[in-house]
Amino acid sequence: MDQPDLDEQPRPRSHGCLWGCLGLFLVVALIIGGVFGYGTWYLYQGFEKDSRIAAIMQVVRTDARAEAVLGRNIHIVEIESHTFHYSSGAENDADYTLRLVGSDGEGKLTAHLDLNGRKPRIVVMVLTGKDGHPHALVGKAPESPMLQQSI
Repeated sequence: MDQPDLDEQPRPRSHGCLWGCLGLFLVVALIIGGVFGYGTWYLYQGFEKDSRIAAIMQVVRTDARAEAVLGRNIHIVEIESHTFHYSSGAENDADYTLRLVGSDGEGKLTAHLDLNGRKPRIVVMVLTGKDGHPHALVGKAPESPMLQQSI
C-alpha cells in the first residue's frame, strides 16, 4: 500500500473566482452609482453654480419683462436641453432651454451664448410664457414659434 507523503499539505479551499467576481461587481456598481449620483446632483442643484446658467439667471432676475411674465422669485425647475458647439478655431457657443417658474406662473427660456471670451456672452435669450408669446430679453425674438425651437 502506498503511503501518502507527510510533507505534502492538503490544498486550502479557495474562493478566488467568487470573490474576484463579487469584487469586480462592487467596483463597477460604485462607479455607476457615483456617476449617476453626480449627474442627479448636477441636474437638481449643481447647475446653479455653472457660470453660464448663472449669467442667464442674472439677466432673467433683473429683467422687468421676465418679472411681468413669471412674477417674482424666478428659479429653474428643469434644464430641458443644453448643447455645446465646439469647433477647431475660435467659435464656441452653447444653447440652453430652461423651464422657469415664478410667483405668477411658469415659462420656457431659450438662450444662445457665445463662449469665446473669458465670460459667457448672451447673444439671444427668449422667454415664452404660458400664453405662448415670446419675449426677447436679449437680442431679437424669432418671428415664428418654429424658429424659436432652433435657437
